[in-house]
Amino acid sequence: MKNFIKSFFVVLVFVAITFTNTASAKKKEEEKTCTYCKKYEELSEWPENERPEAFIYEEIKYPEGMFTKQAAKDSKTRQGAAGKKVYARFVKGKKTLNKYQHLMIRDMAYFEALFNEMLNDPKASVETLEGLKKGREAMRMSLQISPKASSSEAILKFWATGKMLKKAYKLNKKKKNKPVDPEIAERAAVLAAMKKQIAVAKVNAQRAATIEAQKQIDSIK
Repeated sequence: MKNFIKSFFVVLVFVAITFTNTASAKKKEEEKTCTYCKKYEELSEWPENERPEAFIYEEIKYPEGMFTKQAAKDSKTRQGAAGKKVYARFVKGKKTLNKYQHLMIRDMAYFEALFNEMLNDPKASVETLEGLKKGREAMRMSLQISPKASSSEAILKFWATGKMLKKAYKLNKKKKNKPVDPEIAERAAVLAAMKKQIAVAKVNAQRAATIEAQKQIDSIK
């Protein structure tokens, strides 16, 4: 878990830098950091046979329980549902990321789904897609998922890991309710203080990372 926290902190810093650069780029058209958005504004203008594989929509059988029956009906509805989940977790609920790591990992699957379903939307902004792709790749680093992996593969890994961490979270809660030796409790307090410092640093990085993400997600809520 320590290695995970360290690696994810690095990821968040990377995402913060990415989105900060994107925000600055929007202020001056000539300084855009995206590549394909300089030629295409909307996805409908970008011929599919000219796109890299990462920008091709994938038909995915999402994990059971990820979407409601209503949300699973069509791509546009899935896009909206995934966008709301991403907004709730990484923007509105960013202060609780360290407390609920199992939910954070699970909702990375929704970030993947959001990006994928946007690739099926002709009106999707190419600039937004390029920015989200960078954020997606940064999140994948936390579980060592290849940038070249399919969306379906990444979603399954995020979803399965989230479920596994949820079980661990519940077990830890049960252990906390049991009486412990005073010496062990003292050591636990020291470790908790250290984890709190890491959490504060991570939240600060996440605040910076979500400045631009919030603007992008607001448009599809």
